[in-house]
Amino acid sequence: MPTNSIIFLVFTGVLAFAVLLQTLILLGFLVAAKAAQKKATEEISKLRGEMQPFLKTASHMAEALDDMTPRIRAITVNVQTASERLRDQVQHVESTVGEITGKTRHQVGRIDTMVTDTLDAIAHGTRLIQNNVMAPLRQVGGWVATVKTGMDMFRFGTSRGSRRSEPSARESRTRGM
Repeated sequence: MPTNSIIFLVFTGVLAFAVLLQTLILLGFLVAAKAAQKKATEEISKLRGEMQPFLKTASHMAEALDDMTPRIRAITVNVQTASERLRDQVQHVESTVGEITGKTRHQVGRIDTMVTDTLDAIAHGTRLIQNNVMAPLRQVGGWVATVKTGMDMFRFGTSRGSRRSEPSARESRTRGM
């Protein structure tokens, strides 16, 4: 049976071997990490060199934007002022057009009333002329025709019945038409 010292010695040897193995593995990790760090540093340097023009351009654009900011603000204020003035002018034009439209409608109504009254007056005048001038003229025409017929009867000495059988030249002309 092995003694305690042999077990202790074997145990210490195995432990020493494990520590040595662990140290070698850690050294391998250290070497790999150093290589990765060196490669990452090179890539970062390369990327920094490639990104430098973009960074300069972005820096110049930021400076230009800073220079343009007051101008942009002034333009914005001018556009706002112009749009407010335009809105006021549109409202003024709108109210003026509404006022003119109202006045035009009123004048058209007045003209319509005037034309209607004028046409009514003309119609009334026409009726008056027909009733007061033409009707008496027709009566006078009837009386003249009566007098003429009477004079014709006295002049030719014919009775009324015989005259009807032979129409006069005037009656034949009026009947033929």
